[in-house]
Amino acid sequence: MSILGLDEATVTADDLATARRFLLDYGLDEVESTDAGFLFHAQDGTGLRVRHTSDTTLPAPVAEGPNIRQAIWGVSDAATLDAIAAELSRDRAVERKDGVLLSTDDDGLSIGFRVTQRKPLKTQPSLVNVPGQPPQRPANAVPDFNAQVRPLTFSHLVLFTPDMPRIEAFYQRLGFRVTDRLTGSGVFMRAEGNPDHHQLFFVYRPAVAEKGLHHVAFHVKDHTEVMLAGMAFAAKGWETLWGPGRHVFGANHFWYFDSPFGGKIEFDADMDVVDDNWSPREAAPGPKSAAVWATQFQPTKK
Repeated sequence: MSILGLDEATVTADDLATARRFLLDYGLDEVESTDAGFLFHAQDGTGLRVRHTSDTTLPAPVAEGPNIRQAIWGVSDAATLDAIAAELSRDRAVERKDGVLLSTDDDGLSIGFRVTQRKPLKTQPSLVNVPGQPPQRPANAVPDFNAQVRPLTFSHLVLFTPDMPRIEAFYQRLGFRVTDRLTGSGVFMRAEGNPDHHQLFFVYRPAVAEKGLHHVAFHVKDHTEVMLAGMAFAAKGWETLWGPGRHVFGANHFWYFDSPFGGKIEFDADMDVVDDNWSPREAAPGPKSAAVWATQFQPTKK
């Protein structure tokens, strides 16, 4: 089943004006604005839809308060939609509405699938000069540190789950592969049609039966853009929760911020890509398996 990645997620907030300012400051483009809420896109057309927490037209919540209410996955073609519909209809309700195949996962989250609406990205490679190698950046060419960073694409979604084996088995039915594990704590999963190390990560929280949003992440171009975007975002008053740093599993550079949506949001870049020859790794959870290096950004006092 050629699921390509996340096309869109619907999240909720208690204050829509704050949520709108947050995503504008984050660098996403506002493409739809109504009294009910907003739709923001990254450069490839993937993004976040924002509604008020009290919106009764949304699918049922999996947790109280601001949170994720729906995840829409982009697929390669109509045949993939038909295959997903056949698989899910074996044990749960499915429906088609406005070109989207709708159902729920085993934690009760509303999920949808549509032929992807993402657009091809027009980007340039990140050029790095390495001693002993011909310069990638030619003589007298300097980086532009003043350019505004615009997130490129929806990278991944991280969710809490009270039942890791159950939710892992559900997404494996849809063609997701396990890429790495944190023993008894988390599992990284990759969609069949996407080479990024993960588009899903589940955090195990059985004691409190927690479900819902841990964080969403969008790719920017490279480590420099993570730093520039994070510093600009922090300068506008948004709170750093962790970072900047670089993960071990996935190897992506990161910077996490608190969000109005009941979880975090992350800038990330330079994630590992893997294929079907990849062998999943496993490590105990903790600082050494979470990040190869990490800092806690402290804004400059005015």
